[in-house]
Amino acid sequence: MRLGRSFGRAGVRQGRWYVRMARGRRPDRNPLRRRSDRVETYLLAGLFVVSAAGAPFAAQAASHAAYAAALRAEQAQVAASHQVRAVLTQDAGTSFYGYTVVSYVPAQATWTSVTGVKHSGQVMAPTGSQRGTAVTVWTDAAGDLISPPLVPSQVTGRADLAATGAIAGIGLFCLCGVAVVRQILNRRRLAAWDADWEVTARTWNRQR
Repeated sequence: MRLGRSFGRAGVRQGRWYVRMARGRRPDRNPLRRRSDRVETYLLAGLFVVSAAGAPFAAQAASHAAYAAALRAEQAQVAASHQVRAVLTQDAGTSFYGYTVVSYVPAQATWTSVTGVKHSGQVMAPTGSQRGTAVTVWTDAAGDLISPPLVPSQVTGRADLAATGAIAGIGLFCLCGVAVVRQILNRRRLAAWDADWEVTARTWNRQR
C-alpha cells in the first residue's frame, strides 16, 4: 500500500509540471527572477495573444479568398467545357485494386465534338459496360477530353482547406517565434552566467 501511494504521489507531482511552469512565468517581484525571464514571459504571452486573436481573422480571410478563386475557376471551366456522349467501341473489362473491384475502367470509344468533329480514344466507363454503351465525357471546344469542372463541394472544400492552412500557419509562426525568443534569451543568459562566473572565480581564488 505504501509503495502504491508513493507512486501515486510521484505521478501527481509529475503531472503538475504545467503548474510549476506557469508559476515560474507569472509576473511578480521575486528577486531571483532575472530581467530576461520577465522579458521572455511578456514576449511569449504577446505571441500567444496575437496568434489567438489573429487566427480567426486569418482563417476567414484565407477561406474567402480561396472560395472566390475556386468559384472563378469553376465558372471558367464550365464556360470552356462541353458535355458530350461517347459510345464504347469495345467492352469495358474488370479491374481490381487489391481485393476491391474498380468502379470505372478505361475503354475505347468515339465521340463527336460540339463543332461536329469525330474523335476516338479511351474514356472512363463503368466496369462491365458493353460495346455500344453511351457514357458522358467532358471535352474542350476542340473536342479533346478534359477533366470535369469543379463542383460546389470542391469549391467549399478548397475554402475549408485554406482556412485550416491559415490556422496551421499561424500556429507554426507562433512556435517559430517562441523558438527564436528562447534562443536569443538563452544566449544572453549564458553570456551573463559566464561573466558572473569570472567574477565569482576570482573572488574564490583570492580567498584560497
